[in-house]
Amino acid sequence: MRILVLGAGGYLGGHVTERLRALPGARVLVGGRSPGADVAVDLAADRPHLLAGALAKAAPDAVVNCAGATGGDAVTLAEVNARGPAALCAALRAAAPGARLVHLGSAAEYGPGTPGLRVAESEPCAPAGPYGATKLAGTVAVASSGLDAVV
Repeated sequence: MRILVLGAGGYLGGHVTERLRALPGARVLVGGRSPGADVAVDLAADRPHLLAGALAKAAPDAVVNCAGATGGDAVTLAEVNARGPAALCAALRAAAPGARLVHLGSAAEYGPGTPGLRVAESEPCAPAGPYGATKLAGTVAVASSGLDAVV
């Protein structure tokens, strides 16, 4: 199985990549902006047709999207956390519509909640700031993409 991990250079992406590489039969490809990436992609800037070209060459069976920004101004957060997943979904529909997409969401999509109480995933989303709002926009893009996707 060919698995493409986006955002493998980040904290969560590094752990995900390490665990996937330990699976028998897994061929893990790293996608991103770094020079050492197996698949050169920039979810924040690349047009969907360019992403589709890179995805077609990689021919992944699954894509794990760990890419995201946790800080920066609202524009940076929107480019990476909202636009990125939307562009990725458009590219996957064009180049690898049968690939499974696993997208990492965030508890910040639900807002601050009540101190001391857990927030269930069935609760309504109410992000309190740009990070949570942009992560929620990415989740909506993935969930409504029509792809074999999970957040």
